[in-house]
Amino acid sequence: MNGIWSWLAGGGYTMVALGAVSTVLCFLILERLLATGSRLRALRSGAAPGGGASDPAAWAGLRRMGLIRACIVVAPLLGLLGTVTGIIETFQSILQGGYVTEMSRGIYKALRTTQYGLAIAASGLLAEQLLLRRLEKLASLRRAARLAGREGA
Repeated sequence: MNGIWSWLAGGGYTMVALGAVSTVLCFLILERLLATGSRLRALRSGAAPGGGASDPAAWAGLRRMGLIRACIVVAPLLGLLGTVTGIIETFQSILQGGYVTEMSRGIYKALRTTQYGLAIAASGLLAEQLLLRRLEKLASLRRAARLAGREGA
C-alpha cells in the first residue's frame, strides 16, 4: 500500500485523476468484453437474433464505446496537465534558489504524468479496436441470423 501512495505522490493530484480514468476505462472495457462475448456465443449457438437496429442492448454497447473513447482522449490531456504542473514547480524551485532536488522533483512529476497518460491512452486504443471488431462481428452474425430466419419462414 505504501508503494501506491508514493506512486501517486510522485505525480501529484493529476495521478489521482489518471488513476480514476484508468479504473473507469478498465471497468468499461471489461464490461464490454464480457457483454459482447456472451452475445457472440448466443448468436453462434443459434439463439434468437434480437431486435436488430432497434435493439436497446446494441445501442447501449455503442454508448459505452463513446465513454471508452472519452477516457482514451482524457488520459493524455491529464498527462499534459501534470506535465505543465511539474514544469511550473520546476520554475518555482529555480526562482527560490534552484536546488537540484526540488527541480528534479518537478521534472519527475512532469515526465511521470505524461508517461502514464500516454500508456493509458495507448492501451485503451488497442482495447477499443478489439471491441469495435467484436461489435462488427456481432452485427454481421445478427444480419446473418435475420436472413436465415427470413429464408426459413
